[in-house]
Amino acid sequence: MATLEAELGVEVARKTPTYVEVSDPKRLMLWSLWKARGAQPSAYICRKIVQEDGQVKIEMFAECHGQTAQCDGVVGRLLAEQNRRTAPFRP
Repeated sequence: MATLEAELGVEVARKTPTYVEVSDPKRLMLWSLWKARGAQPSAYICRKIVQEDGQVKIEMFAECHGQTAQCDGVVGRLLAEQNRRTAPFRP
């Protein structure tokens, strides 16, 4: 997370004690990161805009450092937050 925040052109869009959202307009990427706390493992979701076969697509990657059940919960919360925040932009 510190590496992302230190890069030129990268913007911290939202930051709480446990959650950070970072946008990288130069590489067309958006990172959502959860910090580990208690039994909750650290995790991230990265979304990247790519052009493929004349279409614009979003590639999404997720990584979690914990047990499956804990990671499913953390990644699920990240996706729910993403859906909530992007809802106003969808038809």
